[in-house]
Amino acid sequence: MMDLRQLRYFVVLATQQHYGRAASVLHVAQPALSRQIQLLEDELGVQLFERHARGATPTAEALFLLERASFLLRYAEQMKQDMTALQRDARGPVVIGMSPGLAQLLAVPLTKAVHQNLPGVRLRVEEGFSPALHSMLLQGALDIAVLNGPVQLSNLVSFPLLNEGICLIGRSDDPVLRSRKISIQKLEGVPLVMTGLAKSGVRLELEAGAAHAGVTLNQVVEVNTMEVAKRLILEKVGLTVHFAAAVKQELELGVLAAVPIEGLRLRRILARVADRPPSKATEELIRIFHDVVRQEVQNGHWPNASLF
Repeated sequence: MMDLRQLRYFVVLATQQHYGRAASVLHVAQPALSRQIQLLEDELGVQLFERHARGATPTAEALFLLERASFLLRYAEQMKQDMTALQRDARGPVVIGMSPGLAQLLAVPLTKAVHQNLPGVRLRVEEGFSPALHSMLLQGALDIAVLNGPVQLSNLVSFPLLNEGICLIGRSDDPVLRSRKISIQKLEGVPLVMTGLAKSGVRLELEAGAAHAGVTLNQVVEVNTMEVAKRLILEKVGLTVHFAAAVKQELELGVLAAVPIEGLRLRRILARVADRPPSKATEELIRIFHDVVRQEVQNGHWPNASLF
């Protein structure tokens, strides 16, 4: 029968792609490794590796198995940690997913809070946009994730997190940004540096709002991250639409300005899957994450945002 040892041997071999190196990592004899891989292949009825002089290349079936085996091994490790933690503090690995812009804001205060309050927890932050994070959550690659609404909530347990105003952001000397608020109609003809993914997050709200108002957006360039967008803004390529906290430092220095766009807001939720029980470490991290976000908003570090 397939067991965790075979899966662990398989994951290491799939990563190393060489029997000798994998055996060294596992501290086992190479024949023992080969035997366990053969037993796993016989059990599953598929070939997992193409063996050749340079090593072993994973087959398509192996790549399919790798994602699931990695999750099972991580979950098995967490179960051991949870049993130990019944009499002690939360400990073990927790993986949280968030957008690049959000990670830029929260990675430091979250890591500090975890180190201070959950010293036994090993935190890993995965960056990605909401659709990819949603998929990773359902596949078991993430324990929790910050998602942007609207989002399909089936098979998820969600926690309201933040309601964030969306702003037009540009150089502080740009005449378009002289008012305290701006209507979406005023975006007609404005050269825009579009960040993130179309039909997701900030862009989804912007594109839906513009379509409803009959506004044609002037998209001069598309980029993934706000870091690239800031450089283009400073070079007078255009303005961008994003949340103000992503450029907080530049706002404080007076380099950039951010004006809220009337009617455009981004709803953020914290989510985990419903069909897998959360570890004690995951439950504690959810609590810590809410505390960190609350402190950031209350201390004025998150402009134009409010808690649910």
